Order: sequence, then C-alpha cells, then structure tokens
Amino acid sequence: MKQIIMLGAGGFALEVLDTIDAINKHSGENITPIGFVYEGADKDKGKLIHDTGIPVLGDISCLQEYDLDQIHLVAAVGRPAWRRKMVEKAKKSGAKFTSVIHPTVTISKRAKIGEGAIMMRYVNIQAGAVIGDFFTADDFAGIGHNMIVGDFVHMCPRVGTEGGAVIGNDVFVGIRATILSCKIGDGAVIGACALITRDVPPNMLAKGLPAKHYDLKEKNY
Repeated sequence: MKQIIMLGAGGFALEVLDTIDAINKHSGENITPIGFVYEGADKDKGKLIHDTGIPVLGDISCLQEYDLDQIHLVAAVGRPAWRRKMVEKAKKSGAKFTSVIHPTVTISKRAKIGEGAIMMRYVNIQAGAVIGDFFTADDFAGIGHNMIVGDFVHMCPRVGTEGGAVIGNDVFVGIRATILSCKIGDGAVIGACALITRDVPPNMLAKGLPAKHYDLKEKNY
C-alpha cells in the first residue's frame, strides 16, 4: 500500500482521485489517499468532504505530524500560482511528492518529465519533450515533439501544442487552446480556445483567434 496526502481539496483534487482509482484498477497498485491538506483547513479538520470518505487533516503545518519518509504528497491544485505556493510550504516540512499518471497517458521514452506530475486521461507527450516539475495536464492535452515546458504549468482539457514550442514557468493554458511554435513567457495565461501564433510576453493574458495580448489585472492563476 502506498499512502498519500492530497495537497488541495477542490475540483481538480476530485479529478486526481478519479485518476488514482483508474491506476489502482488497471495496474494493481494500492495507492491510498489518507487525507486532504490545504491552507486554512484547521477549521475543517476531521470533516469528510466531497463524499469521498477521506478526512481533512488540517493546514499545511499539520504535515509535521506525519512520517513524510513513508507518506508522499500529491500536488492536486490546478492553478499554478496556488500550486507553487503550497508546494513550497509543504517542502519546508520535508514533504516529498509523487506523480499521478492515468493508465491511458502516452509518454515517449525520449521525453523527460520532472517530479510531481499529474496527467489525466489520454494526455500525449511526444519525443524530445522536456517538462519541468509539478506539471499538470487534463484530458486529451498534448505536448508536441521537442517542446520545453517549465515548472508549475497547467494545461486544461484538449490543449494542442506544436513541436518546438517553449512554455515558461507558472503558465495556465485554458481549455482547447492551440499553441503553435511560439514562446510563452513565465506567468502568462492563455485563454480558452485561443490560437497562439506569436510569442506571449511574461505575465500577459493571450486570448482570441488569433490571440491578442492583454495586461493581467489580477494574478488569479
């Protein structure tokens, strides 16, 4: 049995639980989530949430109560900025992270992927791709050949990318967006269904067909 703690408890965490169920069913593994941890969770400590039967353990500080050599964490937080913040706090407690990869995911043996990845159904990682730490990708997202992807990147369902694209750190890519062979700067947000035909500067919003660039008024992602 491999015990894990879920870092995060929102909708994305529920998707991760479904992925863990699929892994257990198809691979014979026994990955067992023992609880949820998130910021401000002390008020919910002990509560069973989302009809999962899995309790809230408390705030991130509660990790000090667990044997983190034996229990690993899963960074089940969709938004890059929030995921980075929580992972960095958890690591100060000595937390180690594991990846959760659906059995239907296709990863080239010539691709490289960092720690703490989460990939949902039918994600496709092509040859030569280099992906950083704490990458998350939802159903049917694709990474083209020889792409470079930074740390804490999140791709929503059915994102398409062209080989050779470069995506920086902390980038959020909305549902059905298409990224051609462009460079996406750190902290950028790509809108749903956007077509990216030119480089996107850091910390900008790109949306539309083809995409135009806008200032990010608030960093919600």
